[in-house]
Order: sequence, then structure tokens, then C-alpha cells
Amino acid sequence: MNTYLKGIVSAVVAQVLWGLFPIYWKFLAGVHSLEVLSQRNIWCAVFLGLLVIVVKSRRDTVWQVFNIRAELLWHVFSASLIAINWLVYIWAVNNNHVVDASLGYFLSPLVSVILGFVVFSERLSAVQWLAVALAAVGVLIMTVASGVFPWIGLTLAATFGIYGMARKKATTGPINGLFVETFLLVPPTLVALWWLSTQGQLVYEMPFERVELLLAFGGLITAVPLVLYAQGARALPLNLSGLLVFITPTIQFLIGWLVYQEPIALSGWIGFACIWSALFIYSVVLVRRPQSRTLKTA
Repeated sequence: MNTYLKGIVSAVVAQVLWGLFPIYWKFLAGVHSLEVLSQRNIWCAVFLGLLVIVVKSRRDTVWQVFNIRAELLWHVFSASLIAINWLVYIWAVNNNHVVDASLGYFLSPLVSVILGFVVFSERLSAVQWLAVALAAVGVLIMTVASGVFPWIGLTLAATFGIYGMARKKATTGPINGLFVETFLLVPPTLVALWWLSTQGQLVYEMPFERVELLLAFGGLITAVPLVLYAQGARALPLNLSGLLVFITPTIQFLIGWLVYQEPIALSGWIGFACIWSALFIYSVVLVRRPQSRTLKTA
């Protein structure tokens, strides 16, 4: 199997695994979302820490982060964003809002486009503005027709989009960067676990029981797709990587709609249709963009 094909397989498998996350988190529906987040973060830090320890270049990169104040501050900011994103997502899945969560990841590429314009002064074509406008119309239709602000989807889209911006400011790649972020989050997550224990809501007590194992492996299933994604990103042009990201929310949407039978009102279908049209336009722009293989993948 050549490098390009390996890259496609790795990237697709990563997106599929991310798309299947709702099924995994549903097994932990009886556990407080804050504990799921805390255990996920701690065990992810452990698994990624092993990858960092065995590779000198990774150790050096991580060490530099803790010795450069600006780098460390960017990682503190991005760690806060990813923690909020994970917490909202886990809560949404375990409270029967998988479709709403998928909306966030459908919208996040368009949020990134807007942030690129606002923060990095990237120029947007008329077609890109059309895509953004269509997505905005879709969200507006959902809000007005249902009378409920789609806070789950918009929170996930905003935190993930701003997280991407913050990671662009940092010099570490996805694996090293996520290790630093999860490492920084270990103290507050330990405090969260302590607080849950004082409230009698802590589930994780004895290792090797079913729930405890699921909580621990939540860190592994967080780390594995990231490693696969990084491997794929090395071999694929940015425009193809950009198209593959839509695999994840599509699977999530189908799981919420078909597997968990979450209801979708007519206004929801119209809103999603506007957003999917916007993503189709965005995808056409990506395909026509000159190919580039320059990515920070460490």
C-alpha cells in the first residue's frame, strides 16, 4: 500500500471513529458528564504521554512549550476550549441530543472560515460568503421555528472553531499539542473528581469493572483517532483533508436520527438543508483550491 493510500485509509478511519463516538459515550449515560470528561482527559494524557516519552523530538517540543510563556498561554487557552467542547458534547450525547451535536461539527468549518477572515485577515470570495450566509439562514430558521436557541450546536461549533484558531497560533502538532492540553487539564479534572466524590456522584472506584474500563478506555479512543488523523494528514493535500472532515458529523447525524430515533422537525430539516447546501458550496471551493501538503502533524 503506497503512502497516499495509507494516508486516505488513516484519515477515513479516524473520521469514522470520531463519528461513532456517540455509541461509546451512550454506554456511560449513567455517569455524570463531568466525570466522563475528567476520566477521558486523564487517561488521554496518559496514553499520549507514552507517545511523547518514547520519541525525543516530541519530548523536546513539549519541553519548549513549558519554557515559552506565549506558547504556554496559547495551550492554556486551547485546553480550556477543548474541555468545554468535550463536556458539552458528552452531555449532549447522553441527554439525547446527538443530532444537535452533529450540527456543531457541520458548522465548525464555516466558523473557521469566519475566524480566518476576522483574525487572520484571510480574504473570502463571494461564493464563500454565500456559504456562510446560507448556514446563518439555516440556524435562524431552526431558532425561529422551534423557539429554542440551538446552543449545543453553536457552542460546539464556536469552541471547536476557536480551538482550531488557537492551535494555529501554537507551534506544536496535534499529538504533542493535545498532550500538553490534557496535561494542563489534569489538576482541574482531579478537583472535579474530588468534588463529585464529595457529592456522592463519583462512579469510578474499583478498576476492571465494566464502567471503570469504559471510562479509562475513553482516553484511548480519544488518542487513537488523533494519531491516525495525524498520519493521514502527512500524506494528503489540505483540500482532501478538508472534505473528509464531513464524514464525522454525517455519521453522528445518522446515528442520532436512525439509531437513537431523535425527532427532527420540518424546520430542522429545512435548517439542515441550508447548512448542507452551504457545506456543498464550501466543498467546491476546497476542491478548486491549489493543493498543499504543508501541515503541522507532530
